[in-house]
Amino acid sequence: MLETIPHQIRACNYPFVERVLAMDTAPLTGDKVKRYNTGSQEELDQACQKLIDYGWIDRIVKIDYDPKLIKQIYTKYFGPEQAPQMLDHTHNWKGSTVYASLYCIEQAKSDYYLHFDADMMLYQKPGNDWISDAIKLQDSVPEIATVRPRCGPPHPENKGFQPNPYEVDPRGFWAHKFFSMRAYFVSRERFAELSPIPLSWYHPPLASRYLPTRFLQRVGRKIENKIRGKNGPVKGAIASFEPMTSERLRNSKYVRADLDSMDAWTIHPANHSPEFINSLPRLIKLIENGEFPDDQAGYYDLKLDVWQDMLNG
Repeated sequence: MLETIPHQIRACNYPFVERVLAMDTAPLTGDKVKRYNTGSQEELDQACQKLIDYGWIDRIVKIDYDPKLIKQIYTKYFGPEQAPQMLDHTHNWKGSTVYASLYCIEQAKSDYYLHFDADMMLYQKPGNDWISDAIKLQDSVPEIATVRPRCGPPHPENKGFQPNPYEVDPRGFWAHKFFSMRAYFVSRERFAELSPIPLSWYHPPLASRYLPTRFLQRVGRKIENKIRGKNGPVKGAIASFEPMTSERLRNSKYVRADLDSMDAWTIHPANHSPEFINSLPRLIKLIENGEFPDDQAGYYDLKLDVWQDMLNG
């Protein structure tokens, strides 16, 4: 994060109202408990403070888990009927944020909000301003719910090798019905129009949650899970924010717009291996210069193996 976050600020090169680092201090759950190189809370606090001391970030915000605020935010985005079912579910089945993503949008001090996951990397051509282009696009196309730069470096034939279908819109963007949490720019007012986002359960709640003691709940859970053929917690576990929001896009007029421009693009490192971490400073330098291997063109996820010649050069 001490490499990628300054890189994101440099690459965007925009006069933000404020640059905020959101910190989720909730206990790790799901597969995040066993995730490699998690680090301690103390180490995270120290790294965040360095970003403030160096002038890259204006302030740190720790996610507020006040139950009244959770209910208020879930009611706004998921609707009054679904919100009561979600109050015990601030994270999805694998421990990724749901509530925190919406909390950050609500806490923003500007009409527009830009989010990057801390590992994202991007290129922007000097003199280009993808954020101003995104604002103009959202203002002119009412069905755009979210905007982001092109996924992956540009392909010479303007192709995008992505797992989800898209359509090239002549107004200057690629229209997707799939929402990506890794990088998104939204008009806060427009994004709220997606409400109610449909609630999806990865593990539906079990009837045994109503039993009077934890012992009986555990016994009931074992029985129910055996009948269902799927192991899940008593209270259930909600799906990820991405597929729930994507379902809303698919069943509405709204789309995600990827700018059809070769002057700004992103790369996502799917694997945070030691090899990737060791290569990161050099990798960022190449990306900021707009350099990339031919075999990476059009691909959103980083293909580290095809970068080796450039990294060693």
